[in-house]
Amino acid sequence: MYTRVTEDNFRNTFLASDYKNNFSYDGLTALYDYFSELEDELGEPIEFDLVAIAGEYSELTIKDLRDNYSIDKDIDVIEYLQENTIVIEIENSDSVIIQDY
Repeated sequence: MYTRVTEDNFRNTFLASDYKNNFSYDGLTALYDYFSELEDELGEPIEFDLVAIAGEYSELTIKDLRDNYSIDKDIDVIEYLQENTIVIEIENSDSVIIQDY
């Protein structure tokens, strides 16, 4: 049995949980959009597992990504990460969400 998760449900569930500081409001919107598009591509629903998402994805600034993954300043961070993992860009932000690897 499935319940349709709306964008508001998705954000509000995170914001009311122990994981409320894992993602920004705009980051949660980007995550929701990513999973909605993935459902459309797969042609089947994806189970909403808050704990799995919080454990598998991280929102970081470009500077933090460069520091955490020792990415040289001459390398485009987004392009580098896209070769290694899922990168979800957040509109009008200096942060992105990556699938941890």
